[in-house]
Amino acid sequence: MIDEEGKLNRIDYGDKVYFDAGLGIAGTVSPIGTANMPSDTIADLITICTARNLRTISVHGALTLGAIMEHYNFCGYEHEDIADILDLNGQDVDGSHISHLIVTGAQGGTGLLTLFNGVAYAVTLFSGRMDSTSFFASTCSFRDTGYVDLVNCESIYGAVIINVQAPTRASIKDWRGNLTLTTQDGGLCYVRGFKGSLEIDEMTAGTLSIYANGADITINADCIGAGVINIYGNARVTDNHGAGTTVNDYTKETQLDTIFQEQPDTPVNINAILASETDVFDLNVADTRYIVRSLRLKCADPGADTVTVRLRELVNDVSTVVATFDIIAANFATYFSLMDMFGVPYLAGDDLQVTVQASAAGPYGVTGQYSHAVTT
Repeated sequence: MIDEEGKLNRIDYGDKVYFDAGLGIAGTVSPIGTANMPSDTIADLITICTARNLRTISVHGALTLGAIMEHYNFCGYEHEDIADILDLNGQDVDGSHISHLIVTGAQGGTGLLTLFNGVAYAVTLFSGRMDSTSFFASTCSFRDTGYVDLVNCESIYGAVIINVQAPTRASIKDWRGNLTLTTQDGGLCYVRGFKGSLEIDEMTAGTLSIYANGADITINADCIGAGVINIYGNARVTDNHGAGTTVNDYTKETQLDTIFQEQPDTPVNINAILASETDVFDLNVADTRYIVRSLRLKCADPGADTVTVRLRELVNDVSTVVATFDIIAANFATYFSLMDMFGVPYLAGDDLQVTVQASAAGPYGVTGQYSHAVTT
């Protein structure tokens, strides 16, 4: 027999139940939970879904889970407002899929969760997969004995810290931006294709293997005990690890250190003016190759004007502007790094030039410091 009532219910609800924290109403009687009359109560949502055999929930506004919700599909509207957020609230969400939402809170249970094309904010005890997920400034964590895959993720605002703990296996692939991995006390963690600044902190056990793609890696002194850190690929490594930790550094930069000669740090004390560009540095002596490993620049308040920082490198053997960065009244107080300005942890080449220029007469004082190495 055809379930006509169930068929009509699915037509009315469009195969999903709607939640709206601001415009929804309580209750479980149809048409509550439809697009035109959304629900505002998590318990009512579950009742409606169960009665109509629906598993997809459209979320608008702040939703806090209040019960086990396995094998649900939560979808949002890609809002930037941090108040529009789905709080896992320690509930078991095994087999569930969350997309286009800001997600926070502790994941309960022992199952796997999938996050796609959303924002992670203080997500803790995570086990599962995050794909194309942006991390908002916060501390997140993996679940002990969990399985974790982070694919094509990035930090979008402020410091992102992940407590690794002791996952059975965790993999972070193609991360972009800055990241701190801390408190790994067991298990296996793999970081593949990393590009940005990576800090390793308070590791006491387990194995961490890093495959870098233009990374600036710092290992802190509180990495002590039986931990093993393997580093491969293209990276600059600052190794301050403590007693007991084993660091195997196979990076290209380590090999380059044997042939590059470090130069004294160079202070920057120049003026940005309108008439022309002023060099922060211009490194282009014939038959010489350079690596600039650190740069910090700070500008005086330009008021209503802009001070533009330009990076030139060789492109088809011609010195070419490849990146720019604007210093304005809203950000002038920061000591900007290479990563901040140009999205790279270091510069390497035969002809490297960084300049500053004001959009009006100025002058605006620019101060800073950089260090570099050379080989011939």
